[in-house]
Amino acid sequence: MPSDHAKRLKAQKKEAAAKKKTQGGKKPQNGAENGGGGEGHENGVSENGDPVGSSNNSEAGEWSDVSSLRSNTSKLSLLDYEKESCDSGRAVTGVLASHPENRDLKIINFSLVFAGTEILTDTKLELNTGNRYGLMGVNGSGKSTVMNAIGAREIPIPDFMDIFHLTHEMEASDKTPLECVLECDEERIRLEEEAAHVQALIAGGECEDEAAMIQRMSDIYERLDDMEAATAEVTAGRILHGLGFNKAMMQKPLKDFSGGWRMRVALARALFVKPHILLLDEPTNH
Repeated sequence: MPSDHAKRLKAQKKEAAAKKKTQGGKKPQNGAENGGGGEGHENGVSENGDPVGSSNNSEAGEWSDVSSLRSNTSKLSLLDYEKESCDSGRAVTGVLASHPENRDLKIINFSLVFAGTEILTDTKLELNTGNRYGLMGVNGSGKSTVMNAIGAREIPIPDFMDIFHLTHEMEASDKTPLECVLECDEERIRLEEEAAHVQALIAGGECEDEAAMIQRMSDIYERLDDMEAATAEVTAGRILHGLGFNKAMMQKPLKDFSGGWRMRVALARALFVKPHILLLDEPTNH
C-alpha cells in the first residue's frame, strides 16, 4: 500500500499535470522554453546516472550544470595537491594519478605527517568502485588519522565523489530513526520544498509567468520520479529493518535508544544516501 508521502506526491503531480494541460494552447515565453524542460532535468543527473550532490546545486529554480561540474573537477588535473590544517595538526600531500572523471580513485606520493610524526611516506592509495578495503594496524598507528584525512578531502579527490565518514553515533534527540534517515537526502528535501513553494505561488496567482512555473513544477516531479522519492520512506524503513529495527522502534525518539542503536541509525543514513566513498571507523564496534 502506498505511503502517505507517495499519495501526496502523486496528488500534487496530477494537479500540476492538469494545470499544464490547461496551458497547452498558450505559447510559453522564453523563460518557459529555456528555463525548464528536458534540459533542466538532464542537468540534475550525472552521466553515470547518479544525482548531482546538493553541494553543487544551483539557486532555486535552476539545475546543477554537469558540464560546469566536470570543468571544475578537471582543474585538479595531475598537479601536486598539498593542504596543511592547523586545527587537525595534519600535513598531507598527494597527487591525483587517475583521470578526474574516473569513478576509480588513485593517489600517488601520498604522505601524511601528524603532530610531527610521519604516518605515511610516498604511499599509493587506490580505491576501485564496488570494492571494500580495510586498514589494519596496532592501536595508535594512525588508522583513524588516515581516514580523517580522506574524509576531509585533504588529498585531491574529485568533487563528484561524495564521501560519508561515519565516526560516531547520532546525538540523542526527539527525532525518530526514520526521520533521521530521510532528512539526510538533501536533494529530495530541497526539491519537495521547492515543489510546495511553486504550487503555493500558482494557487495564489502570485506568479508573473504561470506557464513557466507549471513547466518547472513538471520538471521537479520528473526529477523526483527518477530519484524514486515516493518510495524513499519505504527504502529507509527497509534499511532500518535490516539493522534490527521493528516498526515500533522506528517511531521512537532517538533519546530512548542506547549509543549502539543510535550508531545503527547513523549507519542507516550512510546506506540510504549510497555515497561514492563510505568510510567506517572501527566498523566492528557498530
